[in-house]
Amino acid sequence: MSELTRAARFRALAFTSLAHATNDGMNIYVSFAADFLATARGVPPPVTTAMLVLFNAASVVLSLFVGRWSDRSGRAGWLISLGVALLSFGLGGFYLALVYADGVALLVAVLASAAVAGFGTAFYHPLGATILQASFQDATRGRALGANGSIGSVGRAAYPTLFFLVPALATIYDPFAVFAAIGLVVAAILWFGLRDWRAPAPPKPANGLPANGGQRGLRSAATRGAVLLTSVVFIRSMATQGIVSWLPVYITLQKGAGLGASLGLVMSTMYLAAIPGQPMFGWLVDHFDRRIILGLSSLGSGLAILAYLFSGGWVSVLWLMLFGLFTFSGFPLFLSLAADYVPREAASMGNALVWGLGASGGSLFGPLLAGAIIVADYALLGDAFEVLAAVALVSAVGTILLPRVAKGGAPVLP
Repeated sequence: MSELTRAARFRALAFTSLAHATNDGMNIYVSFAADFLATARGVPPPVTTAMLVLFNAASVVLSLFVGRWSDRSGRAGWLISLGVALLSFGLGGFYLALVYADGVALLVAVLASAAVAGFGTAFYHPLGATILQASFQDATRGRALGANGSIGSVGRAAYPTLFFLVPALATIYDPFAVFAAIGLVVAAILWFGLRDWRAPAPPKPANGLPANGGQRGLRSAATRGAVLLTSVVFIRSMATQGIVSWLPVYITLQKGAGLGASLGLVMSTMYLAAIPGQPMFGWLVDHFDRRIILGLSSLGSGLAILAYLFSGGWVSVLWLMLFGLFTFSGFPLFLSLAADYVPREAASMGNALVWGLGASGGSLFGPLLAGAIIVADYALLGDAFEVLAAVALVSAVGTILLPRVAKGGAPVLP
């Protein structure tokens, strides 16, 4: 691969970091919409579950198409701006639904908005990783992903608190509209900043043919390592994102925070830990066995949420911070390993496989599993979280199945 200039690498890191912060910050508002449905609009758990499941299902369905589209066009940059725009339209739909709709119309509008927002979230993580993987060499890739992930965590930490500052000037539902408008502005900035980005050509062997015969499809990306990694990531994300999706409802109803600044502050505190955490994990994966670091982070997530459930006051907030530290380490962990297991010319497809089917696929079934446990009683969310914590511990054990890193990609599965 041709070496990019320092300015080109900085530009790639800067604009993808802006996209990461905006994408992840707005993403949180989907779980806030679930909280508003449950508490302010009195919607029963099955409807809230359906909204969360549809949001994640839309992301999973589109993710592989996005990866293939990016690999074929080499234009991951402008696709990222499209994703942020779709997510913004989804938030705008939540605003219109919560303010103007009732009964069946509310159900239809909320589900449609969840689907649009879910389509939007399918873009950033695989495509942002593709840009960074192509822009940085192996020795610094983990740190670049970690720095980018840290900025994403800034968005996650800031957006919950900012959400509840807007109602001080307007109404309780207006933040959805305000941040939808901000998201569209950011999408325009990203389009101007990344529209000219092109994937560098992969190195060619002596015979002059592209590596892997020029394949850029699923078969080229589905190496043994990538498939096993996707499975481990799926189990981990089912646990952690199942918890995160329902956490605002749990904090509001079971911890008594209500719909207000207290909820925003607690959620922001959880995400704050990931700001130093992502660069830390990025450094760790550059210097130690990435499989071990992934296993330890999954173990930490499971144990921290169990400690949170059985503690109170500020002690519980500290445990929630540790949960955030371990849980939101996925971007440098998953995608550094994905780069090791997948040929460079199929990078976007490999990232989409690991993040789309693995992380987003797990995020689809996590809220569904929690919803099946609580059935029609939000008071059972604590029990659901205990089950999901056990699933996180299982994923930690599953990392021992991952093959040792083999530079150049692992064999394609038959």
